[in-house]
Order: sequence, then C-alpha cells, then structure tokens
Amino acid sequence: MAQWPDVTDYHEAIQHPTRSLADPDLQKASIELDRFGMPKPATGANAVVYKATLRKDVWALRCFLRPISDHAERYAAISKHLEKAGGGFGTRFVYLGDGIRVKASAFPLVKMQWVQGQPLDRFVESALQKPKDLVSLAERWRGLVRDVEKARVAHGDLQHGNVLVRGKDLVLIDYDGMWVPALAGRRATEIGHRAYQHPRRSEQHYGPWLDRFSSLVVYVSLLALAAGAELWERYNTGDNLIFVREDFLDPGRTPVWGDLAALGRPEITQLAGILAAAAEREPDDVPALESVLAKPKKAKAMAIAAAAPHAAPKPRWTSAPAKAGAALDVAARWQAIWSRPGERTEVRWKRAMRDVQVEIEEPSEILAPARWRPLLAAAAGIAAGTAFYQLVSPALGLVAAGGGLALTRAFPPRRRTLSVKKTVTRREEQQVKEEANIAAPGHRSAVMALQCSPDARRLLAVTRLGECGVWALPEDQFAAGSVRLPPFEQAAVAEAPGRVALATERVALVFDLATGKRTEHAGDPARRLRGVALTRDGARMALGFDPPLVRVVEVATRKLLAEIPGEGARITALAPSEDGGALAIGTGDGGFRIVRLAPKVEQLPEERVHRRAVTAVAVAGKGQLFASADDSGLVVVRAKDGKRRASATLDARGVHALCFTGDGPYALAAGCGDGSVRVLNPETGAVVATHAIGSGAVTALSYARGKMALAAGTAGGKVTLLALDG
Repeated sequence: MAQWPDVTDYHEAIQHPTRSLADPDLQKASIELDRFGMPKPATGANAVVYKATLRKDVWALRCFLRPISDHAERYAAISKHLEKAGGGFGTRFVYLGDGIRVKASAFPLVKMQWVQGQPLDRFVESALQKPKDLVSLAERWRGLVRDVEKARVAHGDLQHGNVLVRGKDLVLIDYDGMWVPALAGRRATEIGHRAYQHPRRSEQHYGPWLDRFSSLVVYVSLLALAAGAELWERYNTGDNLIFVREDFLDPGRTPVWGDLAALGRPEITQLAGILAAAAEREPDDVPALESVLAKPKKAKAMAIAAAAPHAAPKPRWTSAPAKAGAALDVAARWQAIWSRPGERTEVRWKRAMRDVQVEIEEPSEILAPARWRPLLAAAAGIAAGTAFYQLVSPALGLVAAGGGLALTRAFPPRRRTLSVKKTVTRREEQQVKEEANIAAPGHRSAVMALQCSPDARRLLAVTRLGECGVWALPEDQFAAGSVRLPPFEQAAVAEAPGRVALATERVALVFDLATGKRTEHAGDPARRLRGVALTRDGARMALGFDPPLVRVVEVATRKLLAEIPGEGARITALAPSEDGGALAIGTGDGGFRIVRLAPKVEQLPEERVHRRAVTAVAVAGKGQLFASADDSGLVVVRAKDGKRRASATLDARGVHALCFTGDGPYALAAGCGDGSVRVLNPETGAVVATHAIGSGAVTALSYARGKMALAAGTAGGKVTLLALDG
C-alpha cells in the first residue's frame, strides 16, 4: 500500500467527494465547511473526522491517521457483537475498506451516524453551578457503565471527547479501540486518553476489564465537582475533567487527592482512596464500578489526608471601593481593564513531548566470589592449622592455615544478576500550559447608547447598524438581543429593566429586552422625531422633535406628562434626571435649557454660552448639576438653579457624550472627538484625567456606580471599561 495519508492529504481529498469517496451516498453529501469555505476537520490521536450531510442523514467520516492491519476484522467483529447485544449506548456505523481515495490509492474509512449531543466536559462545565445535575449525570454514568459491561463490551477509550450528552442519554462514539469477545487474544490498537487511563496500561492490556479504571475516574470526578465546583477552575486543563496522568503515577500524593479529601464528603474520600489504590494495581485487577459502589467498604482503598485550605483566589471581577463619592479621586487611576474589539489572554493546553528524568531498575551482571565453598575451605584450613599448631608444631599449623586460605583462590567468582537503579531521560507526552493573546471581536458600527449595571458585570449596547445586546464582562460573552432594530435617528437605554428606546423618523419605539415586547409611541405628523431619552428606571421617556418641541411621556401607559414648546433650531440632545423630575435640552443653534417637571413644569432662565450646536447634555442625580457640550469642544457646567459654575474647552473635534460620575461630589466625563475620555472637576472645570479609548470619537458613556467604573463606546464600534485594575 502507498504511504499512509496525513491530515493534509485527507483535507485535499475530501474537498472533492465525488472523486475521493467510494460510497455513492457520500459522493452526493455536503461536507461541513469552516468560515474559510474549506472542509472542517476534527483531529484526534488516531483519526481525522469530517461531517457529511445528505438530506436527513448526517454522518461522521473517520479517516485513519495510521495503518492497522486487521481494521476490517475488528470493525466486523464489533459491528456483529453490538448488533446482537443491543443497548442504547452506541450508534450506527459502516466500515468501508476502500472508502476514500487519496493520491490514487484507496484507504479505509468508517461511516458513523453523527450524534447530536454535547461533549461530556462541556456539559459538566455548563452545570458547575447545578450540583444536582452533576449528581444526576454521575448516576447516568453508572448506568451506562453497567450496560456496557452487561453487553460484554469494553470501549477502550472512555474520556470526555468520546461521551456525548444527548438529553437524558449518554452516547459513546469512536470505536477504534473497542474490545468484544471475538477479539480476545489480540493486542489493543491504542492505549486511550492519558488523563483517564491506568498508568500501567499498554497495548498488551486488552480485555473486558479495559474500562474499569477510566469509568471510576469519571464517576469520582463528577461527584467531586458536584461537591466543589472550584475544583474545575483549579484542575481542569481543557483536556480532562480534574485528573491528569501525573495524579495516577503518584496516587494519593499529588494536590488533587488532598483537595478531594478536603471536601469533607466521606463517600468521595472513600472512592478517591479506591481510585488511588487501583492506580497501584495491575490494569486487569481494577474492580468494576458497580461492585465498588455496591460494596465500597470491601474495596481496597488508600488512606488520603485532606489538604490544607487554599488561599482565597483574587477575584476576577472585584467590586468597587467602599468610599462613597470618590469617583473624582479615582478617575486618574482608571485603566482600560476590558475592551472589545481588542485582545484577550487565553489559557491553552497542548500536548508536547518533554524530556523527563525517570528512575528505573534494570538487571546488571556482576562477578561475585562464590559464597560457601571458599568459606568452607578457609574454615577447614584454619581448623587444621589450629590442630597442627597445638598437637604437632607451630610451623605446621601456620602452613596448614595458610594452605586453607590459599585454597580459596582456586574457586572462580560466580556471575550474579542484580537489579540496579539508574536515572534515565525519556521523552514523554505532557500537557503544557500556554498563555496566548488572541483577537477578541466586537461591534461593527458606531455605539449609539450604553448602559452599565452598577457592579459593571453587564453592559447593554446599541449600535448604528442595529446591533443590540448585553456584554457579560467577567465571562467576556455577548448575548445578542432577539429583537431586530429598524433604522433610527437616536437611541437611549435604561438601567432597568433593560429597555431600549429608538427615535425613528415618525415614531418612538421602546423594546423590553427581557420579554421582547415592543411599544410604539406615535410622533407628530407635522414634525420629525430627532431625539429620545429614558429615565434610569425606564418608566419615562423624553422625545425631541423638529420643528422644536419636547414631549415627556409615561412608557407603560403612553400618557403625556408634559409638553415643552421649542424655540429656534431643532432638538439635538436630551437628558432627564434620575427621578424624571428635571430635563436638560440642547438645540442645534447652541441653545441649552433646563426644565423642572415637578411639582409643575418650570423652565429656568437660559444663559446662552454655546455658539455652535449642542451635541451632548447630562444631569447629575436628581438635578443637582447640569452639563452641556458642543461640537467645538466647549463644556459648560451649571448649578441646580441653572447658573454657570464652570467651563472648559477640551477638543476642537467636539464633545459627543457627557456623563456625571459618582454620587456627590461628582465628576464629569466627556467623550471627545479625538477618541479620548476626559474627566473634569465640575467645580473648577479642571481636567483631572485623560484616557485614550480609540481612534474614533467617543459617542456613548455610562457610569457603573457600584464599581466606580466608566464604560465608553466609540464611533468605530469599540466598547471599553475604565476601572481600577483588580
């Protein structure tokens, strides 16, 4: 046969299924492609797998990476036995001896029914905070192992990647190393995943007991994670559950064993001790899982001591400093602790060959003097010499004794074989931890509105192209909302209950992201809707029209609460106070008005300062401070009575967003056209901090009160969280 194909060879062949695949149905099937339009492979230790779909049938095509002379016989025996034994733990497959043609030569292929399910490790990870689900999974695992042994089958490579969770069922895939009675007497074709298999297992170990060690590994891991989810963070490498091969090479003594005992669960400690003891036995002497669970006290167990408590890990996402009103003090120490798009550090585990110092014993032949005959000759000579010395003469005694000692030289040394310990260097496969900086995606268009939760764990974002969803910042995941946003002029978001308001040309739309409910608020037939703003609780909404007019409505009932006639140019910016009792209004001709809505509608005297269009306004708390900015970069801060308190000119490219931070004394954050956020002291107008966010203008800001952090969004779609690091 020609040289055996590698992954690249299979990858080239599978691109042309009509030419490379022998099965007529597979020739018509569609091969799953990756994002580059190429066949999408899944590579394991012994095979590369492709997904093929033909109408309602979905198949996994297993192409082998190394030759096994009796592949056909093995798969025929496995197929025949599984068909006879039944059981719901397997899936349909067909062995095709000349299934795929690579470079003019035919090679075997297994066509296996594609099972829709979640790999065991991914299911476990999703259930870490649901201990009852993990206990239930452990019981299902026990049932699966019992069914497999009852069917007189051994899978040979029980590990997370070969077990799929499908509803309430567990399904086994990858039968390359399976044992069935018809294969008794043969050698194994593989020795399984190193994080699940007995440390002494070799290809000579091949029998009905093959899965007993790995089944115990999985069961103990599931119960342990149900009792202590922190074990996952501590010991999962991305290619195991909690154990690694080194734990089995030194059973009972590596850290994971002590942590299992420290859980304080006698059942888990007992099972961990049984697993540790099993690692020191021969692979074929490991007890069956069912017998261990039925009579655990009768199984041989190693005593395991509880580990000392671990130091509390540094939280990934800390809460805010406790000092109230300190935003002005900490703003200069803010750092960009999260940003998307950007980079994130990802921990990866890979298999690598390493030189390892191993102590071994090996036989060594040495020359050693014969033991008994030389001793007897010497003893006889000395005894004779003593007799001659006393009875005949001292001279003869000395000659006789010397002759006995000289006779010992006549006996040749014997060859003896001893066991000698020595340290050698071996190449072993190990899991190597790497940290890599990878690109993290983000939004594709300008950020129009942001709302950060008080603890800065959730960030609601709306962009110009209608992207709408919530960033889970500690988990670094974006959950896109189910609502589709129509084209709009302006957007606003509320802190609770996750409401998004849009100003379209003629109507205002309010979406409740939790329920998907949409509320429509009619505009004015004679006016174009230009601006929208929501109170923090999302209960009230302000609408700005052109020709100028402002209406304040109750979102739930659509009730009109106030109508404020406009003057001059169109409404360009709106911002209500937290309680909805005050409203700041900016216009296209530089006008800025403050309106008190409670107990009655009252407009404070206006002092014109801006000479260009007002681009952003903000209100602190319940109306303690007001701020406005224009596209020349001028920022003006006013007191609660409307009188000017401070001003500053920041950036000639304009200020596009304003946000008061803190709960008093306040700081004022300004999003500038140069891509920076500048933090001002509203009492003096002095800039106390400048933070570069990106190349595009900063278009949205939101303050997280609980963490004393600031979220910023840019015209390029970038979102960033500024906070104290750690």
